[in-house]
Amino acid sequence: MIELRQLRYLIAAADAGSFSRAARHLNIKQATLSRHILDVEKRLGMALFDRKTRGATLTKDGEIYLHTAQRIVGEWEELNAWVRSTRNGETGRLAVGFYTSFSAGNLRATLSEFGERNPDVKLRGLERDRRMLLAGIENRVLDIAIMIGETPCPGLVNRSFWSERIMVAVPEGHRLAARENIHWADLTGERFLLTQRDPGAETRNMLLSKLGIPGHSPEIDMEDIGRDTVLSVIALGAHISIVTESALGIHVPGVVFREVHETNGHTRIGFSGYWREDNENRVLRRFLEFVTARYSMPSVTGPPPSQQPGRVPS
Repeated sequence: MIELRQLRYLIAAADAGSFSRAARHLNIKQATLSRHILDVEKRLGMALFDRKTRGATLTKDGEIYLHTAQRIVGEWEELNAWVRSTRNGETGRLAVGFYTSFSAGNLRATLSEFGERNPDVKLRGLERDRRMLLAGIENRVLDIAIMIGETPCPGLVNRSFWSERIMVAVPEGHRLAARENIHWADLTGERFLLTQRDPGAETRNMLLSKLGIPGHSPEIDMEDIGRDTVLSVIALGAHISIVTESALGIHVPGVVFREVHETNGHTRIGFSGYWREDNENRVLRRFLEFVTARYSMPSVTGPPPSQQPGRVPS
């Protein structure tokens, strides 16, 4: 049987036009290269090279055989490269679910940079509410969901990723629009408009915790509308709203955004990733490692890799 390395020797000799030069390039002895090429010729029953004192040139049969050898070696190397990249998560697919705005903020920046660094990975984004995202992970439609907060979910791994500033969206003629620093107390007595969709419920709970006092709760209207529509209604002047800084990429005429501050700095809210512990997608592992490095977090821990082909640590 002709070995793959013998085909490589043949290709190197043909490219160099000399057994000695090819041997030096391959860092082997000339006698070794000559012996292997002669073995190939004997097995084929034909001469592949005309051997001369000044070098070696391909015969007609050698030229025909060389084309096939180059194709075989090339396809083998491509196959090995594909295996390596697949095992390292450099190629494949990653399905990411979210319900925050994708117009700006850390989610957009993270996925954009990961895509640039891994051009052979096909990223698929899916915007749904929390219930649908968690169902998507459970049903393996999604590899990971990135959502506000950090609520443990049975059967899923979750981890804090990053945080974003809390912003208040107000009409441009509102009394708070000219303020550089806005604190929660400044929002007392305002009428808020939130979406019933995610993350409306979480935002409502935040407002109740920040502005609620015994015997009084903030006035909060919740409508079954999207975040863009909420901001469009804000521009009309009857409401204000609370958003994360990822909404800064949504430009609605007549609406301005201002940071909400605590006594010791601006208010932030955390985002977490959720994924199945038994997800074997190597691209997911690569993405988690990327997020870990990008936000200087401790390494993702998990069970040791299985020795079974295609198995990766969770």
